Amino acid sequence: MAALRAAKQALRKEIKKRVAALSNDEKLRQSHIVSQKLFKHPSFISSHRVAVFLSMHDEICTEAILQHVLSSGKVCFIPGTRATATTWTCMLRLNSMEDMNSLPVTSWNIRQPADTMTH
Repeated sequence: MAALRAAKQALRKEIKKRVAALSNDEKLRQSHIVSQKLFKHPSFISSHRVAVFLSMHDEICTEAILQHVLSSGKVCFIPGTRATATTWTCMLRLNSMEDMNSLPVTSWNIRQPADTMTH
């Protein structure tokens, strides 16, 4: 089990290094490819509700996905964390890009819903 854990850790380190070496243009190019493949997927096309993560700088950019989901009339959900007796993550409804742009920015430099959003 320790060998597996070490292998996973080494793989994560290598992937992080490779992602850090990508230019912003390359990240945007790959984000576009992922988005276009998603938009053409039969499961996405037939869906009525879609959950999307809000991306960090070293991940594919999901803004185009959010815009597409919202403009196509699908219900969009994004992850949020609730601080209760035990902290947990839930999916919260996002109604518009204006709502997304008004979300507070976390210490990880990503937007995250406040407790006032619909859930």
